[in-house]
Amino acid sequence: MVGKVTPNTMLSASRLPAVMGFSKYRSPNDELLASINALNGIDEASVTNEAMDWGNKTEELILVEAAKRLGVSNLVTHHPEPFFHPLLPLACSIDGKADGQSIVLQSNPDLGIMVMDEDAITLDGHGILEAKLTSVAPEHTPALYRGPIQLQAQMDITGAKWGALAVLYRGTEMRIFVFKPHAQTLRAIEAATLDFQKRLDTWKLERHIDYFPPINSADADRTWGQAEEQTVSLDGEFTLWARDIVEAKEDIKQSEAIIADRETKIKTAMQTASKATIGNKYTVSWPMRSYKAQPEKVVPAKEAYSVRQSTLSIKEIK
Repeated sequence: MVGKVTPNTMLSASRLPAVMGFSKYRSPNDELLASINALNGIDEASVTNEAMDWGNKTEELILVEAAKRLGVSNLVTHHPEPFFHPLLPLACSIDGKADGQSIVLQSNPDLGIMVMDEDAITLDGHGILEAKLTSVAPEHTPALYRGPIQLQAQMDITGAKWGALAVLYRGTEMRIFVFKPHAQTLRAIEAATLDFQKRLDTWKLERHIDYFPPINSADADRTWGQAEEQTVSLDGEFTLWARDIVEAKEDIKQSEAIIADRETKIKTAMQTASKATIGNKYTVSWPMRSYKAQPEKVVPAKEAYSVRQSTLSIKEIK
């Protein structure tokens, strides 16, 4: 494990799932702004947590076990330099590379080997091995953000004819998903890479950010994180959308009022009872909740700061 070696000033294989809209954690605009910041000499601080730390610690173990189960040889797990696509502005780092020895591989559930999209794959020449550690339950098909797109890009960049995604689930079960280059995925990767680079080039030439369409409201908050004192005029379908928000919020208020009223009535009937049955259709629980004693905490001082409000305030013009 050598850590991140690809430059943030361009797109890399590990960032592709976010740029293509498949990540649960980052959006295309998060990646675009990260690259623009890198072009300005500001690299994002490395994010780490215990799960990521264990992933780093177990990477070598996962790769060695995967190579053993696949029957491949000459496993190399130390790759300190990035690899660059010969035609596209796309880079990658790799966890492992091994010689396939022309092994004809079929799915083998006993070994956790899953041959993807094919009945059998011939492991011609060198192949790429990518290691992942996750707490989720074992999958029959790995989530796209958990390696498949990244592995397709790694194969394309290095010219490998096969790749293996080795995932250790919950620390107890390994599955090895074996892929050949997938033409449709590679076309999508090429399109995403060129689109991303076009947006970076727009920034370089015009100092204007050509944002991706936000994937959700929170993404919009981050994308346009600073508000300016100006008013824009919107019409047409925006009138309908504003009305939808106002009416939906009113529905929420009415629903909350109904809930509060009905809860009060049921609690009044239950009094000190912790449980109730209503006819033969409902059971109600109103138990005690206990909290451990907590030491007194002194909240440290914080500097003043501003963030973009996450919800819109909409009022009907009378």
